[in-house]
Amino acid sequence: MTVGEVEILRRAHALFAGANEFLPVGTAAGGPYENSLVPRTAGAAGAGATAYRTAAVRWHAELTAAQRTDTELLRILAEAHRDHLGAHRATAAVLAAARADSVTTPADPIAARELLRRRLTRLRNQRGLVLAARRRARRRRAALLALRYRRRSGRAARGDTRAVTAVRAALSRLGSPYVWGATGPDRFDCSGLVKWAYAQAGIRLNRTTFEQINDGVPVAPGQVRAGDLVFPHAGHVQLAIGGNLVVEAPHPGATVQISRLGENVAIRRPV
Repeated sequence: MTVGEVEILRRAHALFAGANEFLPVGTAAGGPYENSLVPRTAGAAGAGATAYRTAAVRWHAELTAAQRTDTELLRILAEAHRDHLGAHRATAAVLAAARADSVTTPADPIAARELLRRRLTRLRNQRGLVLAARRRARRRRAALLALRYRRRSGRAARGDTRAVTAVRAALSRLGSPYVWGATGPDRFDCSGLVKWAYAQAGIRLNRTTFEQINDGVPVAPGQVRAGDLVFPHAGHVQLAIGGNLVVEAPHPGATVQISRLGENVAIRRPV
């Protein structure tokens, strides 16, 4: 065995280095965005005053939305930091137990067997900690991508209301597991996710990818917009969410996630 137990556990623990690094502190409610730009032309009249009030209200809404985005972003970062710190401590405890055992010499075969059992248990536990951290990191990444989408869609505030509803429904399922043949609400295959999302908007789509590729009307790839069905190949469907991104249930073993819009795709727009 070229790599010993302690070294394997040390490498796993090293994945969570820097757990005590500085984490940005969020802005409390009523911080710099609060009332930073509000109409101040009470009593004024004329086209200029009206235009100013309209612009001020719009920008105040933008800044308030930015504050909400910042608050949500900091919440996600704080949770990620807490997860990282917890994994750092847990893997350190497993490593410390291995180091303590490494200087132990079994007195008899029974003690040797017990020592081997403890080593196997530690390796399994450390592996479980790493895999759990990976799953949490994927969920945090999905949450950050969804937050970016919501910020962009909030600025745009345009598009078919039904398509927006379907997109929001699909994004609400981020992290749900892929299960072949599943149509929600907690597990999906690719076409099941799209069908369920549009059902929340009151639109009925066909069940399978091979049927959905005939739903709606064809759209040129250069004209894709949020809510369009995206077919990277005949056996898979995604839902466009804007910003060259799609939400999808990609394959067994994966979860609902946000991905990049690919090239050479077919687009259909439900009507």
